[in-house]
Amino acid sequence: MARLAAAVALLLLSSCAAAPPPGAHHILFLASDDMRPEMSPYGHDYMATPSFQRLADDGFTFRRSYVQQALCAPSRTVLLTGRRPDTSRVWTIGPYFRDTTGRNWTTLPQFFKEHSWRSIGHGKIFHEGAPSGGAKVNPSAGDYGPDQDQAYGSWSVPYFHPNMTYTDGHRSNGAVDEPWQKFNDGQSTLTAIEWIKNASEYEEPFFLAVGFHRPHIPYIYPKEFEFNGTVVFPPKDYAITKGIPYMAPHDWTTEGVTYSDLKAITPSITAHNFRKNLSSLCTAVPFAKQAEMKRSYYSCIQYVDHLVGQLLQALDEENLYEQTTVIFWGDHGYKLGEHCDWFKQDNYEDSTRFPLIVKPAGGLAHSLAARGQMIEQLVEEVDIFPSLIDLVGIPVPQSLQGTSWVPLLKNPETAGKDYVLMQYPHCEGNDTPNCWKANGTQTMGYSIRVTDWRYTEWLEFDCDRHNPMSNCASAAPQWDRQIGAELYDHSTDTSETFGDFENENLAYLPEHEATVEELHQRLRSVWVPA
Repeated sequence: MARLAAAVALLLLSSCAAAPPPGAHHILFLASDDMRPEMSPYGHDYMATPSFQRLADDGFTFRRSYVQQALCAPSRTVLLTGRRPDTSRVWTIGPYFRDTTGRNWTTLPQFFKEHSWRSIGHGKIFHEGAPSGGAKVNPSAGDYGPDQDQAYGSWSVPYFHPNMTYTDGHRSNGAVDEPWQKFNDGQSTLTAIEWIKNASEYEEPFFLAVGFHRPHIPYIYPKEFEFNGTVVFPPKDYAITKGIPYMAPHDWTTEGVTYSDLKAITPSITAHNFRKNLSSLCTAVPFAKQAEMKRSYYSCIQYVDHLVGQLLQALDEENLYEQTTVIFWGDHGYKLGEHCDWFKQDNYEDSTRFPLIVKPAGGLAHSLAARGQMIEQLVEEVDIFPSLIDLVGIPVPQSLQGTSWVPLLKNPETAGKDYVLMQYPHCEGNDTPNCWKANGTQTMGYSIRVTDWRYTEWLEFDCDRHNPMSNCASAAPQWDRQIGAELYDHSTDTSETFGDFENENLAYLPEHEATVEELHQRLRSVWVPA
């Protein structure tokens, strides 16, 4: 009876859906977890990434694309709702965006579903569990919530969750001598390929989303994709940023120690005292181990590139490549030892700059610039939702907080944004990654990135817990309660290298007082209220 009711509800929704615009095309929506822009389209040709290069050659690569928060669930909430973290009130892994404010926003896949696309999801698009509404259902039984599984939510058909993974004793990294098809991301890819092969059976175009879990730690990958090039470690900026406020950096070892091989590194990984001495992080894990992890991370990127290639090949075989817009994005940037740190969870350039490549459908060629171009203007993750809508010819809802970058595809010389915004919550005097569970003053680092500078202010933040969210509903930047500030010069930044910038905080130097004041006023004036 329940299945029948769901089917009836789905039929009613379908009958009410708006018709797709004339010439509507397919969309292949590809996401990767924790992938930084280190691949051949970004100038890193030591990586074997021919599939990413093909997309870049046939489309557009964004050199300066930034997330609003460098953490999986808040970042994905931004992209999939078109709202910034202070609007959705999602700053951590735990809360579900429909619960935090009570606003029932239409998600990106739901929008296309309601406009007569067949919306199909695989792998990690929404962050699984509670962030997709799973707290209301039963994640342990595979029911991840209305925006992850149910046909009446964001998707036209039940969501596909792969059920195979290799953790190998829960170690942090390493190869597994098994076929790529047996891994979670391989399973998602194969299932998505079946949808591509059967696309001709349906009248509507597809919005096909595939979310890869790699290269997220543990960096476990099929052995055939092992990176055989040179791994340089430590990076040249292997030091804590000079003059950085003590609440600004992140200590990756508190998460790293949950992996068996890293936990076995004693006493350094558990004995360093990051709270009292930030530089102690630089000696917490031996260089040889970190170089091994970096090689595994690169191997995971090459594996994901192979999976993207399998999907592109399926489009080729079904003569759908030219009829399909393909977008690839990572959910944030990533550190591989830069500043003695790993992962993300801060406002550094390496954490917030993410890969974004768009290959438009061939039918749009008449209105777009020549393919294979690098887009130099600043763009944000929040821009992806309105841009995809604009790309298929549907009017962009004014409620979305991003700006379409389609004009940049039509003319890459067009003036784009002159700033982008991001943020991250930390605890003053406490290095616990999940700020909300720590004792001490809550802080929020609000950051503005302009062409030549990144400026960040760390402010006291009134929200001291996230569950329940009742005391966070009105939390806002406290501009008169600043605890620390950061200023970094990016005037010679090509955004192709990692670790060349943000090695000295200039915010407290007298010669930069005017720049700090200018960016302080600008950050305060442009910050988007909830």
